[in-house]
Amino acid sequence: MSPPQVGDTTTVTVSSAWWSKVNWTQAVAALSMILVFFIGPSAALTPEQQLAIVTVIGLVCNVATWIMKTWFTTTVHAASMTK
Repeated sequence: MSPPQVGDTTTVTVSSAWWSKVNWTQAVAALSMILVFFIGPSAALTPEQQLAIVTVIGLVCNVATWIMKTWFTTTVHAASMTK
């Protein structure tokens, strides 16, 4: 299957950004990292453990975002379209 040529028209479904898997993945990762930062000391986590957890959250979030955007995205959001 060859890629569309410049000037070709493609019809796609437009949905709200609130339904974006990527946006929700990023939001959950950010909230998780903030929770580790603030709750870590009271949970008896060392700074090294906190850093390791935040690093893993960041890596998993990046891989999940890449997978969802590459293989599971079938819609675009209005903000992504040219005006």
